[in-house]
Amino acid sequence: MLFDNYETFIYELYGRKITLTDIFNNISFSNVENNNAFFDYYIQEGESPEAVSARFYGTTSYSWLVLLVNNIIDRKNDWFEGQTEFARKRDLNFGGTAYYIPSLPDIQSGDVMVKVTGTDGNFATVVDETTYTHITSFDPILRKIRGVCGNPEFISGDNVIFGRLQSNGSVVPLQFNNKQETPELTDYTNIIYSEPYIQSLDYFLTGNNVVIDAYKNGITGYTVPTDVTYLQVGETGDNFAVTNLYRYGASGGIPFPGTFKQTLFTEYNDKYLKKQKIKILRKEYLSSVLTLIKNSLQSNEIGKVFKITI
Repeated sequence: MLFDNYETFIYELYGRKITLTDIFNNISFSNVENNNAFFDYYIQEGESPEAVSARFYGTTSYSWLVLLVNNIIDRKNDWFEGQTEFARKRDLNFGGTAYYIPSLPDIQSGDVMVKVTGTDGNFATVVDETTYTHITSFDPILRKIRGVCGNPEFISGDNVIFGRLQSNGSVVPLQFNNKQETPELTDYTNIIYSEPYIQSLDYFLTGNNVVIDAYKNGITGYTVPTDVTYLQVGETGDNFAVTNLYRYGASGGIPFPGTFKQTLFTEYNDKYLKKQKIKILRKEYLSSVLTLIKNSLQSNEIGKVFKITI
């Protein structure tokens, strides 16, 4: 194991002397890319670091080296998980439907969305309790609801109401302003557009830049990245109805001309595929690298960072 090469020190606690391993020393490789001492390998379905070590070094004892070469610290989250586990997490994190709405109700995870079939002015009078979904998240920037389970037989244009479960088991409708300019109190809104959550909008791209409406900068707590392009700045102001985000939903999922939709799943899938490709130290370099690591760790300094160069 890697820690077998680490220096130890004596720590005195309540009169007892304890031998501890100096785990604060940090080892990393500085020249893995474009180096003939390493080669690319694609992790196979269900293959663990131990299995990779056994495949190339004939023993599971160098699984730590496989992780070290690839700078993998969190094995649970950073190691390639395989298609079965990936599919499980995909369904868990990206299942359900995305619903875009024009309002900003105070929606929380655990609320329910129910179809409205009758209204009187700004308030719902009749609901269809058989058509509903459970809300797991709400993105106020995109005004996008994630709904899962229930009986979500909604279509674009449906009026909906939001309810919050109380401690006594009752459900209380949420009230909110139906617009930003000259606001009026209401308890329902309409679905502009819906699509599978896994294919739902995350952001737009134009060239290599992220497209952000001026409206997004107005969301409390939102920090605008440096690589952004603003569209229709003169039009947006506080009127959500003329922003690109609303235009996307109102047009049935068609991005603004010249922009490209990036989905929530795109980045997640890209990260998954990148995890599969790792670097392997060629076996003929194994002995010399192990010596380098051992010599680097023979230091009296605690917390020192060592970079291994081959």
